[in-house]
Amino acid sequence: MPADDRLFAVTLRFSDGIERALDVAPGESVLTAALRAGYPLVHQCEEGSCGTCVARQVAGSSADLPGRALALLPGEIRDGYRLTCSIAPTAACTFELNYPSTFLSGPQPAIHAAEVTELTWVAESVARLELTLAEPWDFTFASGQYVRIRVPGTDHWRSYSMATSPKELPRLQFLIRHLEGGAMSGWLRQACKVEDAVEIEGPLGSFGLAAGKGPVLMVAGGTGLAPMLAMLDSLRARPGPKPPMLLCFGCTGAGDLFYLDEIELRGFWMPTFQSRIALMEPDAGFSGKIGTSVSLLEEPDMVRTGLTAYLCGPPAMVEAARERLIAAGVPEDAIHAEQFRAT
Repeated sequence: MPADDRLFAVTLRFSDGIERALDVAPGESVLTAALRAGYPLVHQCEEGSCGTCVARQVAGSSADLPGRALALLPGEIRDGYRLTCSIAPTAACTFELNYPSTFLSGPQPAIHAAEVTELTWVAESVARLELTLAEPWDFTFASGQYVRIRVPGTDHWRSYSMATSPKELPRLQFLIRHLEGGAMSGWLRQACKVEDAVEIEGPLGSFGLAAGKGPVLMVAGGTGLAPMLAMLDSLRARPGPKPPMLLCFGCTGAGDLFYLDEIELRGFWMPTFQSRIALMEPDAGFSGKIGTSVSLLEEPDMVRTGLTAYLCGPPAMVEAARERLIAAGVPEDAIHAEQFRAT
């Protein structure tokens, strides 16, 4: 702990009603103080770039630590959300965490061996990477979660959501957007081949299906489609009638558009599922909507009783969708979001 006689009292309030108290020194992050005190908070990068350690500040004041990234949307910050790795208290504070105090008492993320079993470019800018876990494998996850993949031959790790459900294990599929100069993109374009050994770490993240059987609304941009596909497949596997489901999916241009057949197939499997597709910069042959995935939302989509919304894609898209839903009256706790940031 930094040498300073002044300490700020911080309360951590978990979703199961348990509260933990800790003392935080000036300039010390809430996450650092919690880990020092033996309270294992959900976290990953400890640099503010992944957004995993998010909590909601409901009392007190805090300040951003210099030199940290800020993987939060402006609307989330206005609503009190903070990254525990990137803020230091400036007074007594209370933070709410959206998971129980026992969340990290079970199996923790581990590194697993896998190999490449398929690499297909499903669009000019999007690759489908399939990995198969090495035997004997011991890995499970909830649809919506992600893993970190080590770029072979480097110390670089990149995070990607599973596009397949747990039912497909030991096979895992990922949708990866090409980034010029990106470490993963370079490997996929130039070196990746079937049977290459790959390490993954996970599962990670809390994005996924919420409890309840009401209508489902999904808004996805680009490769943010990946966890939506996994969650749709898990909904299909659930016994009983399927809820009304709507997917609003958008890409930038024709070279970025992919998986239309996969989306259509899910409509064949589940008659209660509908989809809308949009391009911001369509070519002459495109017959869908012009705009963004958010522009596909219509008022009747957002006023259904018991609605749960899932948002995944670039930060600007997620923020726009979130603001649109809140303006339409969707409760904030019914909106679940995951941001995809370029790395």
